[in-house]
Amino acid sequence: MSKARRQIGDQSTKGAALGLCVYGMVKQNFDPMLIALLVPIISTVFAYISTKIGDPNLACLFIDKPDAE
Repeated sequence: MSKARRQIGDQSTKGAALGLCVYGMVKQNFDPMLIALLVPIISTVFAYISTKIGDPNLACLFIDKPDAE
């Protein structure tokens, strides 16, 4: 699979996870201002996790880290 397709899948997966987080917060009657504050924070956490698991230059979970040179 090409890097472009993996990146599309990665971004879609993180978007779906973010949507589930927002859905859960809405169902739990979180304050809308709190949800608005947490969305970029959650996105940042997902990107940080992606740099630790996958390629740190792309923040992508599904693209392997480059080999150490």
